[in-house]
Amino acid sequence: MFQKQTKALISIVTLFLGGVLFVYVGFFRGRDIAISVSRPEGANGWTTSQELISSCIYFPIIIGVSLILLSIIFSSVLFIHWINKSN
Repeated sequence: MFQKQTKALISIVTLFLGGVLFVYVGFFRGRDIAISVSRPEGANGWTTSQELISSCIYFPIIIGVSLILLSIIFSSVLFIHWINKSN
């Protein structure tokens, strides 16, 4: 039983940290990712559309927030199960 709880806690922490990483990438590196993706090979000057910049910012943020919420839901279910089992 202890091994199951350890695996569950590791999964919850991993989901949470993965979500935080995705949110960080979206907020702080999204614009840089969009610029590097849109750059043609060998070009000195180019333009990046606002839609691409927005998608490279918001898509990782949405995934990150979803992973954080999933970790909160998993931890709540684990805690409720733990409380019910101890009674």
